[in-house]
Amino acid sequence: MQPVKITILGSFWDSQIYSSELMLFDEEGSILRIDWRGAIDNLAQKNQSVQTALRVAFLDGDLFYSSKVRKILLDPELATPIKGQLSTLSAIDLCKDLGDLKDYRSHESSPFDFLPTDTEVYYNTIFASGDTGLFSSPRTAKPKRNSSIFSRASKHHDGSIFQVKASDHYTSLATAAGDDGLIEFPFNKEESLSGKTNAIGQSKTLANRSCSSCDWAFQSVMGWTSNSAFFASFTEEKDPDSRKTVRRQDRVVEISEVFQGATRNANVTNRSIAWGAREKLYFLTDSGIDVADYNPNSQKNINNKSKRNAEMFDIKGQIKSNINLDQVVATTTAPFGTVIELDESLLVLRSDGKVETFIGEPVHWRVFPRSEHYSNQLHIMYEDRLEIISFVHDYFVNQSEKLSGFTRKVEDIVL
Repeated sequence: MQPVKITILGSFWDSQIYSSELMLFDEEGSILRIDWRGAIDNLAQKNQSVQTALRVAFLDGDLFYSSKVRKILLDPELATPIKGQLSTLSAIDLCKDLGDLKDYRSHESSPFDFLPTDTEVYYNTIFASGDTGLFSSPRTAKPKRNSSIFSRASKHHDGSIFQVKASDHYTSLATAAGDDGLIEFPFNKEESLSGKTNAIGQSKTLANRSCSSCDWAFQSVMGWTSNSAFFASFTEEKDPDSRKTVRRQDRVVEISEVFQGATRNANVTNRSIAWGAREKLYFLTDSGIDVADYNPNSQKNINNKSKRNAEMFDIKGQIKSNINLDQVVATTTAPFGTVIELDESLLVLRSDGKVETFIGEPVHWRVFPRSEHYSNQLHIMYEDRLEIISFVHDYFVNQSEKLSGFTRKVEDIVL
């Protein structure tokens, strides 16, 4: 099935979608707030022949992952009209300028006095990273009229931060801090939800390795640059006193060790690029993209390094590709597939084996893998527009067998 798209005309630097609200950062230091649910509901009312498809694609992306709803999709008499709506919607040009959204938008001053390299929203707190550190600002869910949703920003780190990622399963933030390494910050969600500014705890360096990107793999964290990658492995153990499950750092694994012997017609000592999230790890060489699954419940008491790696990582197969490694700019993983930015285009290697190519150099782009409702979306910001692309094929893919994209389960959802 083809993806569906909404285009919003304008110049934007970054985007976040959270709690039924689309937040667009511009280069002038302001944030455009859009009542996303209201805007899509209005669009659905005007396009009633595809209203279910619109709501599923742009408001309730988790709906068809529900085990109960998936059983409905197995019934051809019910699945056929739904697929028909999604197919029809993919052929409709949905393009909006800001005037079309005047009843659903407002502007706020950004709490950050710089253009962030990355942003993240976690338990009603918005984080921004940049050359001068990591900052946060509490966000009120429903601001009073003519008041800002943001408070003054607090600073948590002095060094450069390239990327910030919130955990699915633990109240922590992982940050890619360049030459300072992979750094984790504990997070107190109760403090954050109450609007307090001291929700961030003392940082901990997980790996003293150059790190420009990172993502969570259950209790562990993967970090990478354009020419190296590593895996900060954590175990889960029962605390003998409290009997609660605690997370303990185990070791740092070289990703090249995981894929040693797996690549075909390529030596892993040559140029390679690796990345990953959740259970999926990817290793790109000239011969293709090797895929491994991480097993977070692997054996812990094995002294032999090769055997430990074999327990932790399962080589699943290879995705064929002819990607020029010298053109790779950035990578990430979502339920609908894995995303690779090249010099002048964006590739989505879909979970159903197909490839989508978006031509043009983006200003910024992002996915929302933790989101309850928007994990099927890819936001691409170009100089004159934002394209919100919803991938609707993954609902009909066997989650346990796919190579591209991590397994999507409703119980994975966190705020």
